[in-house]
Amino acid sequence: MRTAYNETWLRNLDIVKDAKQWSGQEIISREQFAAIQAGYPAGFYHPNLIIRILLFIASLIALGGITGLLALMFIDGSEATLWPLSIIYGLVSFLILDRFFITGKNHYKSGVTEALLYHSILYIILGVVGITEFNVRVTLLVSILLTAFAAYRYIDLIATLAVLMLVSYFLFYELYELGGIFQQIIPIVFILLYIPLYFLFKSLKAGSGTDPWYNCLLIGEAYCLIVIYAAGNYLVVRELSLELMDLYLEDGQDIPFAVLFYVLTVTIPIVYLYVSIIRKDIVMLRVSLIVVAFSVFTFKYYYSLGHPEITLTAAGAFLILVTLALLHYLKTPRNGFTRENVLSERWSNVNVEAIIIAQTMGGNKVAVEDTNGGGGGKFGGGGASGEF
Repeated sequence: MRTAYNETWLRNLDIVKDAKQWSGQEIISREQFAAIQAGYPAGFYHPNLIIRILLFIASLIALGGITGLLALMFIDGSEATLWPLSIIYGLVSFLILDRFFITGKNHYKSGVTEALLYHSILYIILGVVGITEFNVRVTLLVSILLTAFAAYRYIDLIATLAVLMLVSYFLFYELYELGGIFQQIIPIVFILLYIPLYFLFKSLKAGSGTDPWYNCLLIGEAYCLIVIYAAGNYLVVRELSLELMDLYLEDGQDIPFAVLFYVLTVTIPIVYLYVSIIRKDIVMLRVSLIVVAFSVFTFKYYYSLGHPEITLTAAGAFLILVTLALLHYLKTPRNGFTRENVLSERWSNVNVEAIIIAQTMGGNKVAVEDTNGGGGGKFGGGGASGEF
């Protein structure tokens, strides 16, 4: 089973979206964009963002009304009946989403599809919670399966983030419940597991046949980098140890393996920044800027130099000056870097010129060839890239 959407249409939609960006940056003319748009049709109902938000809200209101009517019909039933009915209701909602709106009406992230998807997941989980009397382990496993299915089948980015967070919480919960030494090595386990997971996401993103899930894999890649840093950050580890593990520290005492976390708090951001610049990896670069800022915050949290308002003002002014200088310096490409998003990464290994020429000359069957195409990238949204 692949995605619920027509994959040819998905690729055509990505090509048109990126061609629109190329047109806006004057890489191609309006006539060439019109030819590409005509040559790569997508039959989806995929309205603009404002319409999608309005449809999402309207769909939630309509679903709330339907749920209310059904609740009135079965309100006199026992709990033993209500919880299975909740699961059945969620499964039927899934079926309506898949067969009626996606297969029948060709909806693609229209606002209606998201509302039905989250509605279905919610009622299945509620049913499981009721039947198991909120068994945490069973509820987590069912939630992971549902959100993973939603991320894979419907290419949903929120479901992707949800399943990543649920897996992390499930791992933390299991280690925490084991107690003893297992609680102390939770950060180490997270680092050791999420490093290979990061490279798995990166290899899948670069592989063939995963284009529909490109943005999902992009989120997974960024999430792994953040988790690796958080698991090694001294502030995160110390505060969680004090709150969740009943750790009491007297004056002069520190958490177990404190030196290791001091080193990781400093070195991980430096490694991220260095590798991202060397490899021109925009995802790692942006994550590195976030974790550098958090490392500074960690230092300030425990070692204040006094007058925080002066420190913050000076730091903000310095960052603004650096930003302006970089924007001016990267106005033109330098060593593969530019301040503009010229081409998304997924087209960096594709003969974009062949696509443009073929559409301009009237053809629409293009042989994709490897080439040393230009860089450029963006993060988030349809056709987003991970490197530049």
